[in-house]
Order: sequence, then structure tokens, then C-alpha cells
Amino acid sequence: MSNPSFPEQLQELWRTRPVRLPSRGPLAGVAAGIGHRYGVDPVLVRVAFAVSTIFGGVGIVLYLACWLLLPRAGDQASAAESLVGRGHSSESGTRTVVLAVALVIAMSTLGPVGVGLGGSGLVSLALMLGGLWLLHQRRPVPPPLPAGVVPDAFAAPPASGYPGTGYPSWFGGYTAPGAYATLPKTYEPTPGFKATPPAPPAPEAGAPAAPDPAPRVDDAVGHGGAATPDAPSAPEAPSTPASPFGPEPTPPSWDPLGVAPFAWDLPEPTPPPPPAVPAPPKSRLTSTVLGIAILVTVAAWAVGAATGTQWLSAGQLGAVALAVIGVGLVVGAFLRRGYGLLVVTGPLIGFVVLASLIGPVDWNSQNVGTRTWQFTSADQLESRYSGQVGDFTLDLGGVTLTKDRTVDIDLGVGSFTVLVPPNMDVRNHCSMALGDVMCLPEGIDGGADGIGGPVLTLNLTGKVGDLTVDRG
Repeated sequence: MSNPSFPEQLQELWRTRPVRLPSRGPLAGVAAGIGHRYGVDPVLVRVAFAVSTIFGGVGIVLYLACWLLLPRAGDQASAAESLVGRGHSSESGTRTVVLAVALVIAMSTLGPVGVGLGGSGLVSLALMLGGLWLLHQRRPVPPPLPAGVVPDAFAAPPASGYPGTGYPSWFGGYTAPGAYATLPKTYEPTPGFKATPPAPPAPEAGAPAAPDPAPRVDDAVGHGGAATPDAPSAPEAPSTPASPFGPEPTPPSWDPLGVAPFAWDLPEPTPPPPPAVPAPPKSRLTSTVLGIAILVTVAAWAVGAATGTQWLSAGQLGAVALAVIGVGLVVGAFLRRGYGLLVVTGPLIGFVVLASLIGPVDWNSQNVGTRTWQFTSADQLESRYSGQVGDFTLDLGGVTLTKDRTVDIDLGVGSFTVLVPPNMDVRNHCSMALGDVMCLPEGIDGGADGIGGPVLTLNLTGKVGDLTVDRG
């Protein structure tokens, strides 16, 4: 048997895609359907959607796409397929159009504050699709619907394959009998049954035997012979009367020899209950991997602190723990264990991404917290200002330039605001990795009196937060 190609595996993934189970979960039963199809806890599926929504906004896009592309249990096709005329779905056309519009809007604003698929969004999308592929490889054959889930009553049966195979719809009806029954007015015997006439009484002793009755003329004529007294009548086929008591009873299983017929009406003995299926042993893979990750991370931090290494930042320590958990997930994929590691993986990925953007933080420096620089002379102005974590303000409202100056501003996490005089000529360049930027227009902004005089050039860069340049 040859291994299927990658396109064939994709077709099989689509053909055996999950069905939605609205009765088993909120919001159209997407997470419940995915969890039942691939044998995972629906809570973990919801956590994965929530984490991917926080880091990149991919979760809401994938959830809406699943709502449109996964058929409901008992439906012939999904809502999207029904909208283009490729089958019947219980979802209304109006709801399908609303979901499609919401999906387009979510895709256009993918990521926090319009960041798009860059950074964490791309990582979240790759992790979600990769997890789906691994789950399909682990469980390629779909299970039957869970007990208690009844397909729609009049859904047309699908052509072939999962999710329709194995879940036929029910057509037809059953009319319950009325409260009263009417007996027939006349009795009609069962066709083919011939009653046996009663036997004549035995003659008394000494009495002469009664002569045989003369043959009937009708019998002779009916058999084609002459109507003469000497013509014997044709013998009739003997008829076996039906037993009024039905078939003879047979011995039950507990009396195979039939020695106690008086007790055959007793019920059969209750069979012994089936042996209880032992519960599978609880896996310790999750706790073991988490323990190893903690030990390895603490050991790396201890080595860095003992040797005075400065490169081992919080993001790099988180990456060490994430690498150990990733190895545990790979091992768990083959052993079908360790699903609890998914709960830790999502938040840890977010921490690593955020810590990598921020970089190392010196909590003992003056660039942490809330700080304001305020000057009244251009001689006091420095060429560089930075803030690691917190809210920072550079107030230049009382400064008058005598020559062109350039100031570089660097922000880690938080907000940085620069206030310039109303008439100062300002050229600003603002760049933020993740956050909002509210600066003056591009080029030289002359203020209230127009362009003319020394120019202040501001170069603002930030990682996470807000950058603002305004006139005071």
C-alpha cells in the first residue's frame, strides 16, 4: 500500500472535516465538533482560539471560517456551500451572509490595531494550522456522532463520506393508536381454517349399527359420475385442524432437559453484568514535561547569574522553557498524551514574543515608571532620551532654538509624549512596532507662524505602546 500524496491528504482532511454540534457547545458548536472529531477536550480548543485571538487576531477569523465551512450535524452541506447552491443547510441565508461579511471585516483588520499578519499573527496562524494537521494525522478516521445528538428530521441524506455517512435522516411518520378501539360487528374466520365437526356418540351395546348414509347426488354429479346409489363418492383429503393453543412450548435455557414444565413460564434469569472496563491510567507526561521545563529554566538562570552573563534575558529564559515544552508536545503526539501542555503553550508563546520585543529591562534605572523632562533653554536639551517601561514626557514648551537640533527618543513599553512650542519648526519621524502613533504631519511643520527658523528633528521609535508629538 503506497502512502498518499500531500494533495490527497488535504482532500481527505477536507472530506473528514468535523461537524458542528450546537447542542454540545456555545457559538454554533465549533469547538465541540472539533474536539469530538479529533478526540480532544473542547475546552482546549476554545483556549487555542482565545489565545490566537489575543496574539494576532487569527482566532476570530478561524472561528468564523469554521462556522461557515463546517456543516451542522445532520446537514447535507455547510453554510458556505449552501449559499453557492452545493447542498442544503439548516443555516438561514441571512445569517450566512452576515457571517461572511463579518469574516471579511475580521480579515481586513487582522491583528491588534491593524498590525496584520506580521509577527504574532503569523505565528498564531501557523500554530493553529499545524495543530489541526497533527490532530488529523493522529486520528484520520472520524468517529460516529455522540450519543444524544439527533440529526435534523428532514435533512436530505448526503451523497457519500463523512460527515453524512452513518447519520441517515428519518423520513416518514408514526401515528399513535387512539385511546379507544372498536371491535368488529361480525366475526369472520381466518381464511384456510376448516373446523372439525364433533365426533358422533358411540353406539350403545346391543343396539344395531346405524346404516351408512346414502351418498349424496350432488357429490356424485360434482365428481363427473352418474347419480346412482351404488356410485362411491371420492374420498376427501384429510384436513389437519389448527391447534387452538398454538405451538408446543419449548424448554427454556435453564431447563434444557425439560424436567420442570410447570416452571417454564418463569422469566429467564438475568445475565450477569458485563465486567467493568478499567479506566486508562492517567498520563503523567504533562506534569513531567512541565517539571523538566522549570528545572531547565532555573538552571539556565542560575548559570547566567553565576557567570555574570547579560545576554540571558527574560525572553530567552521563556524560549528555553518553550523549547522543552515543544519537545514534550512532539512526544505526546506519538503517545497520544500530554494535551494539558497546550494550555501552557499559548500564554508562554505570548510571553516570549512580548519579552523579545521589549528586550532586557533594568528595573533599577531611572527609565522605569513615570518621568517628565522639562527644559527652558536649548542648552539643556540632550541628543537622546529613552524609557524602558512606563509613561514618559519631554516638555519643550519653554525652549527657543538658536540652531537646528536633532533628538532621538527610544521607548520600550508604555507611552512617550513630546510637547513642542506652538511656533517651533518641527520635523518628526515616528515608528512603533505594536501600538499607536500620533505625531505631527510628515515633513517640516512650521506651526502657527509658518516655516522659517531653526528646525527640531525628532526621531521616535518604540516597541509596544503609544508615541505622541503635540504642540503645548
